[in-house]
Amino acid sequence: MFRVPKNKQGYGYKYADLSQIHQLLEENGLSYYQFVKCIDGNDYIMTVRIDADGNESEPIQGCRVVEAVLSGKSNPAQEHGSALTYARRYSLQMAYGLATEDDDAESLTRKPEPAKPKGKAKPISDMQFVSVTDAIDAMGKTQLAICEHYGIGSISDMNTDQYSDLMKIYNAWRAKQ
Repeated sequence: MFRVPKNKQGYGYKYADLSQIHQLLEENGLSYYQFVKCIDGNDYIMTVRIDADGNESEPIQGCRVVEAVLSGKSNPAQEHGSALTYARRYSLQMAYGLATEDDDAESLTRKPEPAKPKGKAKPISDMQFVSVTDAIDAMGKTQLAICEHYGIGSISDMNTDQYSDLMKIYNAWRAKQ
């Protein structure tokens, strides 16, 4: 698994941008293309991986393109572009199993002040972050709703107790599917 360092500074957070991810893949003989597919009235990013021999994978369903609300912004095109870029970047990371904390979701929502983790619970790991965001997307929930439920500012503020609780909810939901 590749680890992509965060190289861009947002409004109080850091993230790995699309060009950095693209460069990492290219350096390893990999490429891709992405497109948007409407499924049940929602737009999803689809990623097709291309290996060094030019073989294409089946399209891999990634993130749903959410309606974004940028803090302090009121330009609908800019908000949609931000949401689309976020979904593309995160979908690409999922398609290739790239490890990085992608906390730029903070710019897409207005949020309460982060709560301090209670007790002895530790912050979640990068892999737990990916699992949680995958589960949130699979259940059709928003990160904002989950953050409000747990009283945290962003998914990256989640602790291991909250992670365990959410994964129990997800596993119960999945068992009913």
